Formats: sequence, C-alpha cells, structure tokens
Amino acid sequence: MNRFSLLVPALAALFIGSTFVQAQETIKDRKGFIPNRKHAVVAGKAIGILLTDGAPILQLEGRSGPADQLVFSTGGNSYRWVYVPTQVNPLITNLQVPVGDKGEKAVYAALNMANPKSVLPWAVTLPYALVEVEVNNGRGSPVNDSFVGTSFRVLDGSKEYPLKVVDVLKLVKASYADHIAKQQKNIDEAMRDAAERYLKGKAPTGPREKKDLMYMTWLPESNTMRVHFKTTISDGAYTIVNQGGGPLRDPPPLKLPPKKVSAESPVLRIAPKKQFAVKTGTTFGIEFGVAYIVNKDGKVVGTEELPIESFAQQLNVPVFEQGPRPLPRPLPVPPAKESI
Repeated sequence: MNRFSLLVPALAALFIGSTFVQAQETIKDRKGFIPNRKHAVVAGKAIGILLTDGAPILQLEGRSGPADQLVFSTGGNSYRWVYVPTQVNPLITNLQVPVGDKGEKAVYAALNMANPKSVLPWAVTLPYALVEVEVNNGRGSPVNDSFVGTSFRVLDGSKEYPLKVVDVLKLVKASYADHIAKQQKNIDEAMRDAAERYLKGKAPTGPREKKDLMYMTWLPESNTMRVHFKTTISDGAYTIVNQGGGPLRDPPPLKLPPKKVSAESPVLRIAPKKQFAVKTGTTFGIEFGVAYIVNKDGKVVGTEELPIESFAQQLNVPVFEQGPRPLPRPLPVPPAKESI
C-alpha cells in the first residue's frame, strides 16, 4: 500500500469534518417534517431549489405530473409545479394563471412543464440547483401550487452562494446512510416492540418493507438549505382473502319475457363477478429521519433528528353491497333493413 492510498481516507475524513459543523436538535413538529399542501405567496423574484425527483412528495398530496418534471421549493413550503414559456411545440396553450397577491388572472399562450430540456435556455444543467426565478413575469404568485418561471438564474457555485447543491446532496445522503447503520440496533428493537404491541402475540408474516423520502427547500431569511430524510419501515400479519364471485353471492340469472327473439335483437347479459385477492390484517412499523441544515458555503451547520415512532394500521375486508347489481345498458337497436 502506497502513501497516496493512505492519504485519501484521511483527506476525506478531514473534508467531512470541515463540512459538518453540527448542532443536534430534536424535531418537535412531526406532521410538518414533510409539508403537506403548505403554500405561501411568492414574490416576483424568488430564490429556491429547482429539483428533480419531486414525485414521491407530490404523491403524498395527491398530485402527479410528468416523470421528468422539475419542481421549485422555497420557504419550507410544498413543492410548486413550474411552467416555462416556449415558442416551439407547446404542450399547454392559453393557460389562465393566477398572479400577484390577489390572484388576478393572466393568460399564457404557450407553455411547457419545466424539465431538464425546457430549462436549458437559462443554463440550468443539473438536476438540483439553487436558482433565482422570475415568477409570472415579475408579478409574483398568490397562495397556489404552481407558477410560470419566465426566467432563471443559477446561483449555486457563485461568489455569493459558494455551495454546490449536487455535491452537498451527495454528502448528506452518505451521512444519513451512516446514521441508519449506527441506529440499526435501535431500529430492530423498535420493530420488535411494535410487533409485540400491535400484533399481540401473532407472528409477522411479512414482507418487511422500507421506504425513504427526501424533501429539499431553501430558506431565504437565513440563507440556508434544508434536506429532510424520512424512513418508514413496515411489516405485518396478513391473510389473503378471495373476494368477488361465487354461487352464493351472484344474483340469479335474468329472466327474459317469453317471446321470439331475432338474431338482430339486443341481448341483455350480466357479466359474472371476478374474484380478486385482498390482503387483510395488521400493518405495523416505525418511522424516523434526520434534517440537515446547510449554509450558503455548503457546510452542514446543524441537524435535527426525527425520533423513532411506531404506528399501526388495520386492513379490513372491504364490504360489498348485497343484492342484484344494476342491469347493463342495452346495446343500440340496429337500424331496420329496407325491404326490396
């Protein structure tokens, strides 16, 4: 082993030590750790994080969009959809957009969703960037979940904002993975306690599942970036129940009046019920996380821990209405043939 190979880990440790100047605190508002439909007025120019991978957070609010969409985050609020003007192949035309503090309507003739390709004219080339955006041609936006970004200026890596969001994100992701590894004993113990508490002697059937969420935002008042990681680990005791058809649940066949039916007459039929599997039982698990506070120089100046907390959810067999189902609509009557 040469001297260089020994020097690399030492330099890495020195870099991490100089980047992390942590002040550990505990999260008191668990519900607000990941914002849910939290919006505020946005000024005509706003500084925030323009990022990809926003879909998991949007889905918590029942929102969805294109897979390659970019969203904007500022002030610790929910992610905002961003539209950008275009002169070539617009996907959205004549969209009425609320602008200003009071939400007056402005019409934008040709727009696309912000994505890595549509923001290239403003030299936004990275999946995560600190930007200053002009909102709705400088008119700002009311409390809303979207706006039109009419121009962008990349700030990170500049003299005023030396941090590089992509590099800092790699660093805090590695730190959070290390945090989970160090907490593994506590995690396993918390899952055992949750199983005993919620299953009451039943053995878990699995599968054990793990889901990670990441939320990013920029706080203009303090010139700091926040990166929140939240992990949910779940397991359960489940039973698979078949639902749907069966001779006891299907209504009797429809009795048609006795008459001569031609080949061209509409025929009423009731489709048989299909069987499908339903998972029932008790889901239990734990959730925990860490928030990293990063200053504009790219140093982690504080962390806030979301303590381990257990939860449970009961999955019941869905209740279906008894009795006959509505009759299907008859097929349209074919036109009468003209006699020759």
